[in-house]
Amino acid sequence: MQRVFRVQGGLKAYIATPDMLLAIPGARECPFCSDRHRLRRHGHYHRFALLPGEPEPIRVWVRRLLCARRGKTVSLLPDFCLPRRQHGPAIAGTFLSGYAEGGTLLAALRAVRPDAGGHSVAQSLRKGFLARAGPIRAYLAGLRARAIEPPSTSSGRRREVAALLVGLCHGFAAAAEAFVHHGVGLHAMAQIGLA
Repeated sequence: MQRVFRVQGGLKAYIATPDMLLAIPGARECPFCSDRHRLRRHGHYHRFALLPGEPEPIRVWVRRLLCARRGKTVSLLPDFCLPRRQHGPAIAGTFLSGYAEGGTLLAALRAVRPDAGGHSVAQSLRKGFLARAGPIRAYLAGLRARAIEPPSTSSGRRREVAALLVGLCHGFAAAAEAFVHHGVGLHAMAQIGLA
């Protein structure tokens, strides 16, 4: 199981002190047991994250915790990572925003990640986002009483993406910022990432 937490100070602060997530209230509470006992440290692993403005994937240290009663582990991910994806939420949000505004899939991805190799990565990110449409709508319904309608200029998958983006990006200057923020809340609610 993975849990996503906000990181104060961003990537540099996290790399300097990767165990900072342990200090967050509730980070060490067991999600498997009803008494919410304290999980014990169970090592760490490394994963790679693709972030905007970084020419190479960043190697990120991830703390693992163990529920000794059930033998299950929990990984604590920083908010700039998406569970089970190398692309971070900032890249996913910016890419999907470019696509919703009329760009082709590959052009929208290359606008945020110029070295993107092929169309399949863009298709996978869009497909993953749209597959989570139901939980994203449920999450947004918990935030505001009324849905926000997207512009009617698009159709098909582009309209579906635009409809979800309007709700997620409401009140934020950029999709990247909105995805990092909402990625934590959606994961806490439904145990899924945004893409």
